[in-house]
Amino acid sequence: MCRAESTARSPYDPLMRTMKVLAVAAVLLLAGCSSGKDDVSGNSQDDSSADKPTASDVQINGDASDPVNDIVVSAISDLQDWWDTEYPALYGSPYEPVTGGFYAVTPSSGDLPPCATSAQDISGNAFYCPNKDVVAWDVEGLLPSLRERFGDFVIPVVLAHEWGHAVQARAQFEGITVTREIQADCFAGAWAAHAVEDKVFDVSEADLDDALAGILELRDVPGTSADDPSAHGSGFDRVSSFQTGYDNGVEACKDYSDGSPAVIELPFTDSLDAERGGDAPYDQIINGVPYDLEDYWSKVFPELTGKPWTPLRGIEAFDPDRAPKCGDESTADYVLFYCVPDDYIGFDNVDAMPGFYRQGGDFAVATLLATQYGLAALSRAGDTSEEQIASLRADCFAGSWTASVVLRNRAESSTYTISPGDLDEAIKALLIFRAAGDADRQGAGFTRVEAYRDGVINGVDACVREQ
Repeated sequence: MCRAESTARSPYDPLMRTMKVLAVAAVLLLAGCSSGKDDVSGNSQDDSSADKPTASDVQINGDASDPVNDIVVSAISDLQDWWDTEYPALYGSPYEPVTGGFYAVTPSSGDLPPCATSAQDISGNAFYCPNKDVVAWDVEGLLPSLRERFGDFVIPVVLAHEWGHAVQARAQFEGITVTREIQADCFAGAWAAHAVEDKVFDVSEADLDDALAGILELRDVPGTSADDPSAHGSGFDRVSSFQTGYDNGVEACKDYSDGSPAVIELPFTDSLDAERGGDAPYDQIINGVPYDLEDYWSKVFPELTGKPWTPLRGIEAFDPDRAPKCGDESTADYVLFYCVPDDYIGFDNVDAMPGFYRQGGDFAVATLLATQYGLAALSRAGDTSEEQIASLRADCFAGSWTASVVLRNRAESSTYTISPGDLDEAIKALLIFRAAGDADRQGAGFTRVEAYRDGVINGVDACVREQ
């Protein structure tokens, strides 16, 4: 009844093939100290001299009984053990454990770890400092706040990122700051896959989605200048690197270099766009985005299928108390859907979609509408995939439409543009805005984001490959 939220090459080339992308210098919010030359190397330790560490071997400077620190200690123990195996295989020399100390810092107390000169250096932060071979974290603000919003597993992911910097120090990795940050995200993703698969932590699909949302939270403010020394990568860049490591292991992270993978930098379109933080008014989105999606599919659909595209019969923005019919069935239980028999997209215009706009931003709404156009395209093409595969293909199509907007490759028929932060809003929409049971029909948020990214980076052809 409803497919709901739950070939010749297209001229709209993949984003990474044609877009001018910039690698930008950055310092991660969760970062290694950048001053001074690293004084640790992976070449001096005989790895046969030490037994594998256990949590009881990890001593921290701070309250070991704190629940957050308990999770941290378990993560540190496994990270040291895991890198003891992975580092030699990756770099051909023994791994030297982090020995400078582990500091659980309460900034308000005034006690500072090495490399910090004031409470501001550690407040709301975590870092690895190569000069002292130290890992430190704010146990008063940062980690408890992340845990409350994103669950337990985000804490080990933060620590895994810091270990990425420790590995860079040992490997004497050279690169501008943003390259170092996204490589550390990639290393964190590789470790996270091990932690999930080997049940180091009890991690559900929802937990992994939450951890990914936590990574998204630790992004640059939209519009941050490429020259800003505090820049550390957009949420899209960071999540992309994490998923690269998660899917492909540490080998996929080793060859990061400046400009590879490319970092996407998008400017505000004008002063009004900057003043609004890149968010257009809600009514402008729900009224304008469908026109651009119609334009996109009028170009792409004939090339994919050899058939013409005809406009959808309508967009139904409804009051949930007066939900429309789809065929002979009620849509009262849906907040967003594509109705196959009647060929229209419907959405709750009172509670759900305005709520998505408030929480996720304008491009969260645009992306959710784009996924439904993807379902419409699949239906018209006669796709008979099971529901989850169809949903993921529709997410990929939403990404391919996004790439077309970024590239502005329909200049003769479209003036639609994208603002800084919009890619992050799209990822947030796919991760967070779902109802109970949606993962069974649509795929986990982690998988949906992968599908969307595939469309953004590789173009529409990626969406019609066998899943």
